[in-house]
Amino acid sequence: MGIATALSAGLIGAVLGAAVTWRVIGSRATARHARLVAAAREQVAASTQNARAVNARLQAELEKEKLSARERQAAFAAEQRSSVTRLEGQLRFAYAEIDRLNAAARGGGAPPGDGVTDGSGFALTRPFER
Repeated sequence: MGIATALSAGLIGAVLGAAVTWRVIGSRATARHARLVAAAREQVAASTQNARAVNARLQAELEKEKLSARERQAAFAAEQRSSVTRLEGQLRFAYAEIDRLNAAARGGGAPPGDGVTDGSGFALTRPFER
């Protein structure tokens, strides 16, 4: 029985060695896994913080651009209103000048015109006669 005992002792030793080795490798793997998870979490936290900073900067730029666009639109609208007002004044002056010239051509005591309009307040056109 000496060989069987030695064989069984060797087998038990191999099993115990494998168990100890498995345990050591497992603990090293667990420690390495914990380090990798901690590093990954730090990277995610840093990336998230960076993304938040970039987002805040871009939001501020967007608000500035919106305000600038509103100001440009207001300035453009004011310019358009001013232009329309100026053109309306020029049109009124031109109609007054036309009326004055027509009155002068008809003579001082003639009626102001034939009164024929298209319903919009503007006189219908007449052919120019010499």
